[in-house]
Amino acid sequence: MNKIYLLIASIFFLYNCSKATDEVAEINNDEIKFTQFDVTLTSGQKSVGVIDVANKQISLKGVKDPLEITSVTYKYSEAVSIITPKPETRIGQWGLTEKFRLHSSGDYVEYTVEIVDYEEPTYVNKATIAPLEKFGRLTKYHMYDLNHNAGALSNISNAEKAFGQGSGQAKMNGLRVPLYCGDAFGGHPAEGEVVESVYTTLLKSIENAKTSYHGTEPFMIFLGLKVLTSNKAEYFPDWVTTEAPTVPNPVKYAQLIVDYVAFMHEHGHEVNYVAFDKEAARMDVTDFTIAVDTLRARTARLGYVVPKIVAPEFYKPLGESGSFNDLYKINGEDRFDVFGNHYYMNHHNATIHPDLKYEYELAQSDKYREAWATEAHWDALRCSNVYENDREIWTSELAIGCMFDWTDLGLDLVSWWDYPLSGGNAPRHYITRAYTEALIGSQPIRMLDHDGEEVLSREKLHSRAYIRGNEVNVFFINTVSPCKTFIPPFYEEYPVGILDGFKIDGTIRVTQWDDDDQPLGESFVIEPVTENQFLIDITTGSFTHVSFKIKE
Repeated sequence: MNKIYLLIASIFFLYNCSKATDEVAEINNDEIKFTQFDVTLTSGQKSVGVIDVANKQISLKGVKDPLEITSVTYKYSEAVSIITPKPETRIGQWGLTEKFRLHSSGDYVEYTVEIVDYEEPTYVNKATIAPLEKFGRLTKYHMYDLNHNAGALSNISNAEKAFGQGSGQAKMNGLRVPLYCGDAFGGHPAEGEVVESVYTTLLKSIENAKTSYHGTEPFMIFLGLKVLTSNKAEYFPDWVTTEAPTVPNPVKYAQLIVDYVAFMHEHGHEVNYVAFDKEAARMDVTDFTIAVDTLRARTARLGYVVPKIVAPEFYKPLGESGSFNDLYKINGEDRFDVFGNHYYMNHHNATIHPDLKYEYELAQSDKYREAWATEAHWDALRCSNVYENDREIWTSELAIGCMFDWTDLGLDLVSWWDYPLSGGNAPRHYITRAYTEALIGSQPIRMLDHDGEEVLSREKLHSRAYIRGNEVNVFFINTVSPCKTFIPPFYEEYPVGILDGFKIDGTIRVTQWDDDDQPLGESFVIEPVTENQFLIDITTGSFTHVSFKIKE
């Protein structure tokens, strides 16, 4: 009986102790609390927190953006010994909800602080991209220029970089090759004679390029005259020249090229395209037609591939005053197959650009013809000796601006003079690769920034967008020219919108070069702010490449 009594007494005692402990804990939790929690905003306005002790919640009203919180004032009960984290440490990174723990004698209570009036920020687009509004042409071909350096591909690794299909390779489609016909080179001393030793280095580069080629399109070889002497009397060998040393006899000049075609055929290479002019062969349009007819007839008779003719290939567009226009006046437009011309950085202006446009449209007036930028340049321009050590990024406004001009009209092929296959010690090397790799297989789509579409004026933001499948590549040029005192703005959080019902698919990759960057530029990833809008910081003195995918 005593044992039963003791058991009952023990249970009663334990029950009462447990109940007392719970009551103590409940009292302690009520005492561990915030008594004040207010924040001040950048506007100076204060939001007084509404404290719900029972649910351990604090509501901050009137705060549209938590990043506007500049200071916080809070108090808590005497039982609190420490708070983690301290609210002031969250300033500048405050989220829509924050949790703070109030500690007391080994126990804690967690409060949730909530921004209840948050409004998703909206940004008015300053630039828009319309994926359905394609114009120009799809740029299909990238040609490596051996006219600049015949031995550039004599190393097989360089050829792989140009013509291989792996990551970081240029995936080129053909070669621009030189004709060493002048006395300065001695490659063609007499009719029917080609000096093989003059072309040894070139042949090695061609062989390596074709060995490395993995493209699906036929490999192309494009022949252009090599001019590398200031002595105009040495442009052509004596048996080709006329009384004017810079003007060849059209029939003999055509035969010289036939000799070249035969020489290359013997070495297993077909010449697919020929340019009679390369800033030197100043035949008039009548002689030009004679040279073309002779080349076509003789190569066909000998059983070779009849090369297509690229014209006019002058130093710069000449517009209505040029001999290319004269060719049409004598109904000689069937004497060329591809429109190709040189268009350099000093031609990217409101004076000469209309001449390029005129000749381009003239070339399309009788039938569709491919258009080639056969010698795109990025020169090291200087304003004066004071700027002789300037970095080259500011000239992107002209070098890439020339490419904007070409693609606006419609571009099928680009061949850069001195294309950087890898590495480099200046931003231009990396920018040239980034732009060209994004361009091949792409077509321009309508993009309108706050300065409009015109890119010939200096001192403005210039932009273009290209689409390749579902990939969009965007380029912003916001450079500072040392030639001028104008400093363009820093466009912070510049809003760009995607139109036509398309959405941004995933993250956005950015590479930005500016005056203080290393040549590789700075690469980073940003998130879209809405499904069809992103914000980009376009720094002063910068070239920016933005790449992302879209979906419907």
